Amino acid sequence: MRIEPLLTPERVVVLTDATERDDVLRGLARVAASGLPDRTEDELFKALIEREKRYPTSTPEGVAFPHAMLDGVEETVLVAAAVRPAVDFRPGEHPAVDLAFAMIGSASEPFQHVQLLARLARVCRGVGALDKFRQASDAETLHAALIDEDRAHG
Repeated sequence: MRIEPLLTPERVVVLTDATERDDVLRGLARVAASGLPDRTEDELFKALIEREKRYPTSTPEGVAFPHAMLDGVEETVLVAAAVRPAVDFRPGEHPAVDLAFAMIGSASEPFQHVQLLARLARVCRGVGALDKFRQASDAETLHAALIDEDRAHG
């Protein structure tokens, strides 16, 4: 599964006003809601929060992968964000998060959700990929860097 078909330019943002994890999740939910007309920002935010409560989605590399699978979602929505300044998702356990990828998928297609998570992990593990993403000066540059890296992984 490629991320390119799912990651439209409108779904790549730079969050500059987030001071805590919930601000990041709210910003991601806001963008995701624009791609899911039958879902509200609040509904998506609550789904992401519930998932984070079960087990935080941040990594030791300072990247977070908040996600939710919901009934009735027909098409997966992917949102990418640079978070400036970085925000703690797991204080004391992982570095602050400066890149976040939110996925809202269908509860009836869990394998597709897992495939997308695996693809994002592969793209982020590319040599120098995280540095490129972090150096992006704006959402347009970040989108281009993500798509280039996705294409580099076949």
